[in-house]
Amino acid sequence: MNLQRSRALLMLLLGILVARLAPLGTSVLAQTNRVSTEDPLQAFVGTWVARTSAEDAPFLVLKLHIKSGKLSGTINHFTVAVTNTGGIVGTHGMPGDFPTEDLRVLDGDLGFVWNSDDHLRGDQVKFVLEGTTRARIVIMVSAEQIQKIMADNPGASGFNPVIYLNRELESENEKQVDSASEKSWEPGMMAVLINTAEAQYRFATGVYADYPTLLHSGQLKETGGREFTVLPGSLQSISDPLPGYDLHLLTSPNGRSYQLSIQEKARDCGRGLFTDETGVVFEGRPSGCAVK
Repeated sequence: MNLQRSRALLMLLLGILVARLAPLGTSVLAQTNRVSTEDPLQAFVGTWVARTSAEDAPFLVLKLHIKSGKLSGTINHFTVAVTNTGGIVGTHGMPGDFPTEDLRVLDGDLGFVWNSDDHLRGDQVKFVLEGTTRARIVIMVSAEQIQKIMADNPGASGFNPVIYLNRELESENEKQVDSASEKSWEPGMMAVLINTAEAQYRFATGVYADYPTLLHSGQLKETGGREFTVLPGSLQSISDPLPGYDLHLLTSPNGRSYQLSIQEKARDCGRGLFTDETGVVFEGRPSGCAVK
């Protein structure tokens, strides 16, 4: 794979960066070992939607709830289309919702059988949490089905079987950033990786972890190896995990929330990336920095 295609893949995996300042406290918060009594399956419960940038109405609606101690849900029917860059979009199909099939949770990810679009019917799907309000669907598509999809979408340059979703009722003031510069893919990817690892760690333990815990527990390595094809920085270093950037991961005393900031070392009060347990990644300046 040449450099240009590698960068294109990284941009697809980067997810959604939202251009809004997320205030970040400066005090160091202690990590505790208190385990939450909340049912970990609650992390998946809710209405998850995927939209094209040009439409207000979502083309995919996944509704998940707990029934008799188990996850169940529905998904709407739509027809898959592919953009010229290979991303999945959809057109509305038959009205109504269809029950999701064979729902199961393994290592913090939710799996089920796709039964919406006819092209992908029967394929295995992995639903990966990136936070409390962000997730992605990865569809395990056969080579034969990819050929059929590409034939129906001759203008597409490829096919990326990933759909990014937002939990409903998020702020209407958020604005999507379409892309990041070539030099900034690593901090964005690191933010998504840590958010995903935190969601999986909390599913297993009931609390979020500081960076040394994520590293020494093996959660970062496990999440990176299972969910990502390319990894940023050095996942072996506690002091300098992302060379050239200051990374601060702060957890609350009860382990129920966290805040992450990633900023260039050479720039005082420069713009950086900020995120928390919601999984929303913001671009802005830390609180206390005057806007010049």
